[in-house]
Amino acid sequence: MKLFGSTTLYDRSESLRKAEQFRSRGRVKKAIREYEKVLAVNPQDIEVHEKIGQLYVRAGRKDQAKASLKRVIAWYDKQGFVEKAIAMLRVTLTLDRRDLAVYVRLTDLYLGKDLAGDALGLLEGARRTFRRKRFLREAIVVEEKILSFAPDNFRAQVWLVRRLWKAGRKREAGERLWQMESQWALTRNRKHWRKSRWLLFRHAPSLPSYWGYFISFLVSPVPYAPEKKHRFAS
Repeated sequence: MKLFGSTTLYDRSESLRKAEQFRSRGRVKKAIREYEKVLAVNPQDIEVHEKIGQLYVRAGRKDQAKASLKRVIAWYDKQGFVEKAIAMLRVTLTLDRRDLAVYVRLTDLYLGKDLAGDALGLLEGARRTFRRKRFLREAIVVEEKILSFAPDNFRAQVWLVRRLWKAGRKREAGERLWQMESQWALTRNRKHWRKSRWLLFRHAPSLPSYWGYFISFLVSPVPYAPEKKHRFAS
């Protein structure tokens, strides 16, 4: 087969042999050129995308690396190669720490393998990545994802409420605070219950909310009565 209209015949095996030879010698640019010859003929060649993606990373060609790695990840997903998909997703994160979709997909794969600890560690790293105000949307997704498999994670509950409040979603933040106050009162967790009441006072300052927080130092955990909640909400 001719390549690019020239008189040079295309030989996939020969291009791969040369590419592997260049790669083993650390000659990244030349290896990339040989792999690109293969992709020019067959852009769907997953074997080549897997190899060239790693070389693009080494060459600092991030956009091309992400494009190749995404093809590989999609193919691994389709074939059920979970471990390989996880490895490629982790490589992708080294290229772009702010790719929210990668965090979400990698979390799902961890959870599918019952690796909740790894999933939590990953998302806690994402929390630091998206801590600035301009990433409020991403930060909210991260906390919601944590709570989807760890609903009792108090830190995620608090961070989510704060971010919802900053995003102007005050009604939703308030509803979550009421749920937190009831949850920790019913489970007799005095520390989390008191902190929930403090957050209610902070975000809805009033005499009743201040009194509710103050009294939490003196009595055993008990949820607010429905009429008290109605009074705060109004």
